[in-house]
Amino acid sequence: MNTKHFWNQLTLFIVGLLLLLVVREYFSLQLIKNGIESYRIHTLVGISANILLIGISYFFIKKNGLLHIAGLKGTKLKKWHLLIFPLIYVAGLNVLTMDDVNTDVLLPNILILLLYSLSVGISEELSIRGFLQSHVIHYFGKTEKNIRLSVFAAALFFGIIHLINFDKGIYGEVSQVLFATFIGVMFGFLLVVTKRIYPLIIVHAIIDFVADLDSAGIPIKEKISMATSIDNAFYIVVLALPCLLYGIYLMKKHPLVIEK
Repeated sequence: MNTKHFWNQLTLFIVGLLLLLVVREYFSLQLIKNGIESYRIHTLVGISANILLIGISYFFIKKNGLLHIAGLKGTKLKKWHLLIFPLIYVAGLNVLTMDDVNTDVLLPNILILLLYSLSVGISEELSIRGFLQSHVIHYFGKTEKNIRLSVFAAALFFGIIHLINFDKGIYGEVSQVLFATFIGVMFGFLLVVTKRIYPLIIVHAIIDFVADLDSAGIPIKEKISMATSIDNAFYIVVLALPCLLYGIYLMKKHPLVIEK
């Protein structure tokens, strides 16, 4: 892959991704301004945007010959037990920190949340780990040093794009960026070590489903967050720190090899 092609593809993808996220947020705000606050409508908007991102991500993955590196084909799942920690720890954190679940939530809302969580898992894994991380690894080389740098770069980008909402105050935004970056490091090394992206998608979807279960069916305006205090932001970062440490453990404990 020549330098010009690499940067052209990377730039096109990032611009397309950011444009999609901005348009999604703008459309959601316009719905709110027009008095449309239905949980189902706003969640379906999110699902639609995620489906579009899935298509874009897969197109770039296939066009750049990344199906193998991205863990979509030609490889077998390895060391599956390494997926137990993120599933139990992160999903468990979400359970412990969630508000009381409304037992009157209708089944259609739960099903919509399930579809939304699955669409988030697929779109975020295909876009960040599937294309972005794999594209950088493919270009800069498959040495352990370059793989590590690629994973951290993709994870940092994953964290930064969470600033698009900017609805939690400065402390909340910083903590969210760090939280997402730590998760990104863990998931990035899990893909390199386990070789398959599908299990990561499932784990990611389960984590998101549990995280949003207590807000299923709540009108969107009631879900808009208050500014996060510095104390809560600190706790969020501390609770997310084991994910970063687990990612570093994977980096040091397991050989980082991209099979041909």
